[in-house]
Amino acid sequence: MEIKLPLYDLLNRFLIGLVFIGCVFAINISCFKPYMSKDYFETLSVGPEIIITICIFAISYEVGFIINRIGSIALEPFLKKTHLISFNNDYKLFNEAKEKYPIMETLSREYALSRTSTTLFLLLTIIALVGEKKILSVIFVLFAIIFCLSCRKFAKKLLS
Repeated sequence: MEIKLPLYDLLNRFLIGLVFIGCVFAINISCFKPYMSKDYFETLSVGPEIIITICIFAISYEVGFIINRIGSIALEPFLKKTHLISFNNDYKLFNEAKEKYPIMETLSREYALSRTSTTLFLLLTIIALVGEKKILSVIFVLFAIIFCLSCRKFAKKLLS
């Protein structure tokens, strides 16, 4: 049995993780200032830099994957219960529609990306509130709302 991991999914999870790590860094920059000294980076040679870069990529992917799963396990059921999205869990109907309309797979991917992005910005909102960054938390809430509306749009298209 061959297992395929589409490049699209790999990049989305990596980029979601990278955005999360970058935003957490920006929210809590004072915590990272001691590690950002020029002397610290000058002492690294090529070998450790490559290892650190690979580790950052791996951590970014894992963080993106975890955010994706949080969206699937926590956010999606909440959206269904509050009727922000309506969904039919009958995958037989989805597979039949996918045979007739190949775009269904793309819509499904876009729905998942919107759900994951909503989760990302909700998590960043919580982190910004804990860090007492009210302006950032408002910006993150606005992004979460935009992606939630996008998620709702794709869910409606998947049902029709």
